Amino acid sequence: MNNQSTNGGYLFVFFTGTEDSPSAEQLYFALSPDGLHWTDINHNQPVLTSTIGERGVRDPFIMRRQDGHFTIMATDLSIYHRGGWGQAKATTTGSKDLIFWDSADLLSWSTPRAVRMVGEDTGCVWAPEAIYDPAHEAYFVFWSSPNQQTHKMEIWRAYTKDFQHFESTATYAVAKNPKNDLIDMTMVKAGGQFVRASRDGTIPIEQSPSLTGDWQQVTALQDLDLGIQGDTVEGPEIVWLADQQKWCIYVDQFDNGRGYLPILTSDLTSSNPTDWEVAPDYDFGQLKKRHGSIMALTPQEYANLAAKY
Repeated sequence: MNNQSTNGGYLFVFFTGTEDSPSAEQLYFALSPDGLHWTDINHNQPVLTSTIGERGVRDPFIMRRQDGHFTIMATDLSIYHRGGWGQAKATTTGSKDLIFWDSADLLSWSTPRAVRMVGEDTGCVWAPEAIYDPAHEAYFVFWSSPNQQTHKMEIWRAYTKDFQHFESTATYAVAKNPKNDLIDMTMVKAGGQFVRASRDGTIPIEQSPSLTGDWQQVTALQDLDLGIQGDTVEGPEIVWLADQQKWCIYVDQFDNGRGYLPILTSDLTSSNPTDWEVAPDYDFGQLKKRHGSIMALTPQEYANLAAKY
């Protein structure tokens, strides 16, 4: 999984999100030896490009599958081709598909494929992620789609064994405040608990012993004296940094455009502000990075990616 302790460095898959060209909504790679200092690779050009659907992808998520292969999934959306956010109507006329790539080695990737996830009356499928559910012996895929009555974004889910055929979809989680959207959920296994973070006006951290059990909110990033105020960050990602023996929650500072902020803790379920800190030193490289995904690598995988790109 994405929190696997492989001690070989980290891969960041992201889009730049500047929305000023077709290439801004394609997939870029960056490498880091420690998860905090990043180098953009492939000469700052996209590694993967979607030529299907909306001809642009956002919010990518990469995962290491149980068979050792890799899958990237992403939102099928191009704000550039839609003419900008002002006229995009992205939540009402958006794609019903997710875009997938597969790889055995992180170097050679399949051509992109689109998978229809929702019905014709659902306006979009955003920010997909997945985690393996041992209880179901399948992958639990989740994303944001709008409720057809309230038009508020909520989290939907579907199980799959192969990322091609999916069981029926169902609503998985809604915002506690019905006036808010619930988007950008991410999830890891930490000890005996599943831990998830999302955006619903704040960034709540919740825990549960099972993916389908009762979830208990333990804190929110805005309550931890980290300098995060209000609804100013999105796209949380949680990764175990093996060399530091700490978890890192990366959040995208979309409100001020300053890029990613890495937050460290040894206990994801602690509500004590002294157990949390913004990383004192970090560098996210040259390219602007929007809502992406970070995965731990083996030393050989890191060396292979650095050599190819």
